[in-house]
This record gives sequence, C-alpha cells and structure tokens, in this order.
Amino acid sequence: MREERLEAHLLALLREPRSLDELHATLKTLYPSLRKATLFGLLVRLKREGRVVYGNGRFLAGKEQDPDS
Repeated sequence: MREERLEAHLLALLREPRSLDELHATLKTLYPSLRKATLFGLLVRLKREGRVVYGNGRFLAGKEQDPDS
C-alpha cells in the first residue's frame, strides 16, 4: 500500500522533468524514511515498465499503460 501511494505521488510529480535530487527532496517531506536508493530503485522499475523515461539527467512520466495489459 505504501509503495503504491509513493508511486502515485512520484508519477504526479513527473508531469514535469525532475532530477533524482529534486524528487527526493520533495518526497522526503511526505515520506521521512525514504532513502534516495529506494527512490532510485522505484524509478528504475517504472522505467523498465515504460511508465518513466530518463534523459539529460531528468526523469519524466512516460505513457500511461492499461493495468490489464
């Protein structure tokens, strides 16, 4: 449940390109125990799923996928 909420917050923030440091600083207020390594791992998983793209040192939300696919 916690990871799903974190993922939802993260994807909402990624409507605009953001660096890992920017994301961590923003999410740290909502999730005080969030480590940068954990956030990076989540971003990597979302990138593999095609939900996040990375370029020029910034992450951005990718295409929304149908949950049934």
